[in-house]
Amino acid sequence: MSQAMPYAHNYHRWVFDAFARHLGPGRTVEVGSGHGAYARLLAPRVSQLVVSDIDPAAIERLRAELAGIGNVGFAVMDGLDPAVLGEPVDNVVLLNLLEHIEGDAALLAACHASLRPGGTLVVFSPAFPALYARMDREAGHFRRYRRGELERLVEGAGFAVASSRLFNAVGFFGWYVNKLLDSGIHSAGTNAQISLYDRLVPWLKHVDALLPFVGQSLVVVGKRPEASR
Repeated sequence: MSQAMPYAHNYHRWVFDAFARHLGPGRTVEVGSGHGAYARLLAPRVSQLVVSDIDPAAIERLRAELAGIGNVGFAVMDGLDPAVLGEPVDNVVLLNLLEHIEGDAALLAACHASLRPGGTLVVFSPAFPALYARMDREAGHFRRYRRGELERLVEGAGFAVASSRLFNAVGFFGWYVNKLLDSGIHSAGTNAQISLYDRLVPWLKHVDALLPFVGQSLVVVGKRPEASR
């Protein structure tokens, strides 16, 4: 992850707004919470938020950073473990995570097992395999997704796709330029780009409506079907 990304607050709010309306108000787990920026946005929207990571040190850092937010709990998990969660949850949120998991279908199946009937899955992941570049490798990405491919993965795990869209059209072209330049994810140039882009997000985000067929990322929302009566 770029050093500038935790501070890209406008971008994080834009991502959050792309899926927030689909969330139920109940217990929610964010898998692989990383820098905690999305946890701060999720917590006011749900009754309880569980932030998780495979690394105990990362969880301790998040515990310190999120101190004072009363409805946040913490869990050390490899992916998503229903046994660690205990009760089923209402929402599972995977933000820039699925592409890091070699067994992505297995993780989505665990998400299905962890959700109550009618619960919501949110997946936000990089789009277009043709954009795969040095920055993806350095970030630990196994892949970038085609839209139909990610939808089929979500459906294959037992979900009905409630929403699917490409996200960040301007970022698509920026990532392609960085691929041509062989830019590194931790380079000073990449960090400067992220900081500048974040300041411009209030204007650049409107390009998505004009170019809905390209995007740096994908947002797919799945619903676990209600239990049969």
